[in-house]
Amino acid sequence: GATLSGLADAVVAIVLQNGASAVAARLPTIATGPPQAMASTGSTVGVLGSGGGYWLTLLVSESTPANSASNTITVTLKPSVPVSQADTAVITVSGLTGSQTASNTALPLGGQQGAAFAVGGTSSRGAWTQDTGT
Repeated sequence: GATLSGLADAVVAIVLQNGASAVAARLPTIATGPPQAMASTGSTVGVLGSGGGYWLTLLVSESTPANSASNTITVTLKPSVPVSQADTAVITVSGLTGSQTASNTALPLGGQQGAAFAVGGTSSRGAWTQDTGT
């Protein structure tokens, strides 16, 4: 399986459909599950850390804020410790509420490192839950 390391930024993109009406901007949270637990809100990163996991790079951007538009959400991250598919580590982006994109257990992922993520053994996929924006 693929591994994200602190050697280079990992870029992953998902396409969501914006809500039909105007909403306030969201500040997503990005976290990993076992074996390396790291969490951050917005674009906060860690510095001067040792002995634990934190984000060296963390950026979330969108292609358009237009109502009902197809919106590419791009997540750029670099963990301070390796995060491996083989370890069944889970990276969760949450707080993206207000999308019209229906829940999908295998939402296609793009970007330079999209293939580093998998659902049920299928690469370039992530699970999406519309109600929670996760």
